[in-house]
Amino acid sequence: MYPMLSASPGADNSAATQLMEQLLHLERPSQQEMMNAMEAMGAFQAIVVLALGVAILLNGWKAFKLVAILNAAIIGGLLGTYLGGRLDGDNLSLIGGIAGGLVLAVLAWPAMRIAISVMGSIVGASLGYAGWYYSAMAMGREGLTEHAWAGALLGLVTLGLLAFVVFQFVVMAFTSFQGSIMAISGMIALLLKHPDVRDPIYNALMNNEFLPPLVVGAPALIGFVFQYAALDKKRKKKRKPSDSGGV
Repeated sequence: MYPMLSASPGADNSAATQLMEQLLHLERPSQQEMMNAMEAMGAFQAIVVLALGVAILLNGWKAFKLVAILNAAIIGGLLGTYLGGRLDGDNLSLIGGIAGGLVLAVLAWPAMRIAISVMGSIVGASLGYAGWYYSAMAMGREGLTEHAWAGALLGLVTLGLLAFVVFQFVVMAFTSFQGSIMAISGMIALLLKHPDVRDPIYNALMNNEFLPPLVVGAPALIGFVFQYAALDKKRKKKRKPSDSGGV
């Protein structure tokens, strides 16, 4: 999510509008669009995205409230920018983006479980869509990819509802997934700026449709396992004093 931001205000408005149009029409960004977004990142921005991504990937369960609030602010900013841009008036897209970001960020704090449910729904929809789409491609059933929205809907409902049952599981799922996307995006953006490795990496990602989900999915799974192990260790430490006190 964060890698899609750019430094130019005009570009922000245009990118936000295009992104919202795609989401409203249930269209996923193409590999070319994702590569263009990573190539457009500056070196400093890529380093920041990479560092934040690694932190969220490995320790998202510790700072999930902050991550959820930042996500809510970005979602609100995109919505506000999109809606403001459809109205007549000067700077309404900018005003709408700021207002939307502030409103959703403020609402996310008291309604944290709902906010996590929304984040989980987004991750679930992404995983459901990718699972359906790439499974159909792997089986040579390209026609079934048109119905990948069904997998997205199933994932959206599943993880969205699980937030009210197994809260920590959804927290680790969405932070590991988001952290992986950010870390990989920042890393690829940096590698694309190196002339010696730029072409091989670009061609590999563009010519192999299964490579992008693999390079995101593997770190996400590792991050989820790492977070689960850290959380389990913390639980065991909390139980030890009470156990020894009872002896």
